[in-house]
Amino acid sequence: MKRWFVLFIAFTFIFSVNTPTQGSEANITIPNKIKVGLYYGNSSRNSYELSSDVGFVVGRIQNKNPFTVVSFSDKLLEVCSASSSNFTPEKSGISDMETAAEYATKLINRGTKCYLFFDNNWSVWVDNNSNNSNAASDLIMIKGDSKYPAVILPVSAESPVFFAGSDLKTPISIEGRRYRGMLEMTTSGNLIQVVNELGLDEYLYGVVPCEMPSNWDIEALKAQTVAARTYAVANLGKWQNYGFDVSAGSSDQVYGGFSEETAKTNQAVDQTSGQILLYDGKPITAFYHADSGGRTEACKDVFGIDLPYLQPVDDIVPSQSPYETWQISLDELSKRYNTYASSSIGDIKEIIIAETTLAGRAKKLLLKGTKGETLLSSDDIRNLLQLKSNYLDIAQDQTAVPAANLGLAVLSGDGSKKNIRLSGINILSQQGINHTKGDCAVISAEGIAKKITSSYNTPNTSDDIYVISGHGCGHGVGMSQWGAKAMAENGYSYTEILYHYYTGVEITP
Repeated sequence: MKRWFVLFIAFTFIFSVNTPTQGSEANITIPNKIKVGLYYGNSSRNSYELSSDVGFVVGRIQNKNPFTVVSFSDKLLEVCSASSSNFTPEKSGISDMETAAEYATKLINRGTKCYLFFDNNWSVWVDNNSNNSNAASDLIMIKGDSKYPAVILPVSAESPVFFAGSDLKTPISIEGRRYRGMLEMTTSGNLIQVVNELGLDEYLYGVVPCEMPSNWDIEALKAQTVAARTYAVANLGKWQNYGFDVSAGSSDQVYGGFSEETAKTNQAVDQTSGQILLYDGKPITAFYHADSGGRTEACKDVFGIDLPYLQPVDDIVPSQSPYETWQISLDELSKRYNTYASSSIGDIKEIIIAETTLAGRAKKLLLKGTKGETLLSSDDIRNLLQLKSNYLDIAQDQTAVPAANLGLAVLSGDGSKKNIRLSGINILSQQGINHTKGDCAVISAEGIAKKITSSYNTPNTSDDIYVISGHGCGHGVGMSQWGAKAMAENGYSYTEILYHYYTGVEITP
């Protein structure tokens, strides 16, 4: 969910909270279940290790209905992909698993590699040693930690293989991380895709502590929960081509499963169960981010979609976040650009904010280097410069300093002053670049020129010096999480927090 950008603006505080739009009660059905992509695409593998304290039930899903094929008392399972072209049926039409296992065990004792296969009836298959590694996988092979033969099940996108705890309640582990509900597996090529199907609130148990620290005020956690639930409902089926609703990564909401749950975040989920944010009777796209830097951003200036409930608003109280003010050097900026950009412009020597959004974030940034120049859009700023946010400017608290100092005093993120050389300095303001030689003329935010005479000696340098400052962390759209924390700590309820950051919305009962 979180995508990082860069920003800088003075805080403007308002002391009222937006009230919801009053309208007719919406007829909204919130689903009981959700499917979450755990391993898919480049993250999928051809084998996994599963563990359970209570054993497993394993089955198939046909016509959207699961049915159990086999139960394992084993606490550890190895699951891998396989191709039917690598096996030959030895005996078919066996009535039950026990009979098939007895027959297979006799062959195994004679040195034959064989397996139990189920497709509405049990069969015994033997390895034909064809080793056709290029064949697409259409089977899931399951081997327990006991001496019983491995079980093979056919698999397809329409008929996944599922795994759950034997009591259908105890979370099971895959690759060391535990999840509620069931794990569904399908194959693509020779890789296995894994989807976690579970209850919507069970999913949120694993989301909220990953998206917001669980030791924060309960009202902030409840606001986060309602936003996360709304995002999930609004994005059901987003990944339908892969067979699930939302991913477990930051492209949607970070989901850590049962392993990340805490009592306090589970409480926030339970106390807001069934609540989502609506605008005109429909679930909103409830974007949120770490810290707005004092003012949130319009959705149209970040994601290109003008949504009436995602408009700029000021934080009510200071966030006091670690991202409130930060700085980056020009050298570091050059390194990042030349690392991630497809072509180099050399060492960056000048930076100009060519266009800003309504909220004051950099929308276009002109970089001038020793080998050329480039104009970055907001997406390029985020991706190529790897900044915390797009809220950018130059620190501009400049006053005359004693001759013993190096030159210009600049406020840092912790409030302390740092001195920089005045010789050959570039000062970047919203109005553009001012280059100085000898005496330093500084343009303040109010457009007032302050001249600092150099009666003292400063070391010679040929380098242009920029002090690049920013505020906040994230794309700036929707709820500021640090802003929500500050509001909660100052007595605001979770509904007041949500009504403030999402304009004109309603919360379902």
